[in-house]
This record gives sequence, structure tokens and C-alpha cells, in this order.
Amino acid sequence: MQIPQTKSDSSASDRPDRRTPSSESVSVRNYDAATVNTLSVRLVDSRDEVVVDRSVRVEPSETVSMRLPIDHATYRVEATLEEQASDSAECPIGDTPEERAVIECGNGVVTVTAGRHTR
Repeated sequence: MQIPQTKSDSSASDRPDRRTPSSESVSVRNYDAATVNTLSVRLVDSRDEVVVDRSVRVEPSETVSMRLPIDHATYRVEATLEEQASDSAECPIGDTPEERAVIECGNGVVTVTAGRHTR
């Protein structure tokens, strides 16, 4: 049995607003054991403004953690798997493990849910 590895997305620091996130905002997990997946991840606020628009590459059986310097709020999290499958959900983003978005992909499917994922 292969243990998934977790990587951190450090590109969040390129935003001009340097608020320090206190916890993981988004986690992206790839269930494919042999396929690298690239996803487009967008967070949209309550005013329909895109606050995050990022491409995330996830190695086979790994998880990428995104710590984003964004306001604590509920965002529409949209994920598209290599322009094929897509999903979205309203997710609170904050300080607790329940206040984050979980994106999971594998077998050509992507899902977005709010809260913690099991490893």
C-alpha cells in the first residue's frame, strides 16, 4: 500500500496582500496511482470576484496543500481537471480543518467538498 505524500503550494506568497494564512485553505488529492493530474482551481467570493485562479499539478497518489492569504469567508471553489471534468462547491475557508476546501481527483473525475478529508 502506497502512502500519499503531501506537498505545500508556496506560490500563495506572490499575492500583494501578504496576510499569513493560519491553516490549510485548500487540499488537492490525486487518487490516480500512475497519472499526474493538473487542475485549474478558482475561488470566487460573494461578490462573484475571482480571488484565486491557479493551476495545480498533483503527482500520483499525492496531496498538495494550499495555504492562501485570503479573508476568512465562504467561497465558491471551482476545480477543473485538465479541461475535462469539473465540480464546484460553497466552502467556508478559515482557521479550522472543517473550514477548508477539499478537491479530490482520479479516474477522470474531480470532486469539491467542504471540510477535512481522510488520508
